[in-house]
Amino acid sequence: MIQLFQQRDFGDKINVTFQYITQNFRSLALALVYIVGPVALLAGIATGVFQSNMLNLGKMARNGDIDSDSPFGAGYAMALSVFSPAFWFTMIFTLLAILVVSLVTYAHMKVYARKTQQNAPIGSGPVDISVTEVWEEMQPLISRAIVISVLSSIIAFAATLFFVIPGIYVGIVLSLGLVVTTFEGTDFGQTWNRCFALIRDKWWSTLGIIFVMGIISGVIGLIFTLPAGILSFLITAKLLPDMSGFWLILGNVVATVGSTLLRSIIYVALGFQYTNLVERQEGRGLQSAIDSIGTPTSQPRASDEGSY
Repeated sequence: MIQLFQQRDFGDKINVTFQYITQNFRSLALALVYIVGPVALLAGIATGVFQSNMLNLGKMARNGDIDSDSPFGAGYAMALSVFSPAFWFTMIFTLLAILVVSLVTYAHMKVYARKTQQNAPIGSGPVDISVTEVWEEMQPLISRAIVISVLSSIIAFAATLFFVIPGIYVGIVLSLGLVVTTFEGTDFGQTWNRCFALIRDKWWSTLGIIFVMGIISGVIGLIFTLPAGILSFLITAKLLPDMSGFWLILGNVVATVGSTLLRSIIYVALGFQYTNLVERQEGRGLQSAIDSIGTPTSQPRASDEGSY
């Protein structure tokens, strides 16, 4: 059993993220596939169709079907592709998939915390968490999460207009917004205040968690994104001029679904950053630690995050 609310240094948070994923791989993967999978699949299809349309546009220009010398002709064709339904479906389903994968991850961690607090059997095995339990936990969050995500994005974008740095600062602070509202049921105003209170003096460690786990997630995600990238390059370079659009769409489906599901690594790490910050300020896991006196522990508690 992993104690969620526990002070951890930077390395411990990285380690416990992969420990959590390994121990609960089956239940977390099933929840992601069943709940996030359909949305990510639609995002992948829309991305493939949009990319196929853009490649066809380039092919029409090369064949002389579009007057490339005329700025109005080329611009009109470009505008038709960019503002096509495929473009907007790509945007909507991609953003929705990212939102849902974060909610599924945090809902899974909340169910895990509740079950381990109820039963507290000390062991190293996984906790039994069903897809239904995760879905029931995240259902009430969806509308609130959409509001928080939209408002947070608008504020971060507005702050970015003031020499970029304020936008980065606010964006890192509000990256805890969804995990806060998942565990505490807060509205936007409460989430805003809670994020700034929790991240006080720990902004850099939160940035470090996102940066490191983003790199790890991106490197692993190359397994899924490389085939689509290679395929697009070969078609653009006219090495596969007769390639069917079906394969391009299939490549984008694999890339989008795979990379979207892998984002759960980042959200698990942010979840442990949240529980670490709560424990540092409120000692919520103190009662659990008292209950576990006299039982062996598998992981030492850290009292300081060092330079972070």
